[in-house]
Amino acid sequence: MENRLRAVEIVFFISLFLVILLSFLPLFNVYIHNSVYQFVYLLAEIIGLLFALVYLLKMDRSQRFWLGWLFIVAGLASYLLGDFLSFLREENISEIFKIFSFIFNIVGLLMFIVFIGNSLRLRLTFNENFLLVINSLLLFLLILQVGFLPVILNRAYSVWDKVTNIIYLIENYILLVLFMILFLTITTHFWGGEIARNYYLLTLGISLLSLSSLIFYFVLGEYNVFNIDRIIYLGAYLVIAYAVVKEGEMHTV
Repeated sequence: MENRLRAVEIVFFISLFLVILLSFLPLFNVYIHNSVYQFVYLLAEIIGLLFALVYLLKMDRSQRFWLGWLFIVAGLASYLLGDFLSFLREENISEIFKIFSFIFNIVGLLMFIVFIGNSLRLRLTFNENFLLVINSLLLFLLILQVGFLPVILNRAYSVWDKVTNIIYLIENYILLVLFMILFLTITTHFWGGEIARNYYLLTLGISLLSLSSLIFYFVLGEYNVFNIDRIIYLGAYLVIAYAVVKEGEMHTV
């Protein structure tokens, strides 16, 4: 088991390292064609998706949690298609696939929260619920300030841009709230458990993807150096894929 996981870790690390290396080559006055970078980037995402698919098939399909992981993998596939279409300059269609990617992740996280709560009869305490409400309110005010208001008030945006951006913001907000709920649940009730580690990785990857998209797209805008945003996106993508791999490995005999 450890050898298989170590092999996956090495492959993921090499994939991410190559993308980082290509991103920072201009520092050494070495320039490559953008299509080469795009090919390596997409190849890294394809590798992550293939590993996730293989290990998804190893999971016990009689368990309800399998359905949640299925939606997570569907989110990875949709995100990959979105990136592929973006590199082909099909931005409008790409945005649709990215939106569906977030929807799949939302459904997957919701399933995990419901299944964990029902199967183990777990309920958050009043203090935990109060903490979630306060944090959710503060998060909403933050996204309202850096996202909703600038998008709505910006006259340079077309109607399509405003609609897709607002949908992105709503999805990011929901994902981050679900992240807080699931993370609080597994931290409170499964601290240190092997099963919990897979959900830690999953919530870490999804929250990183969501936060980075908010920061780089809505806060920093066009300001970007050495494709840092794409490196973080890929890192989050591979973390999510690795969470699926670890969960599938637990079902491997």
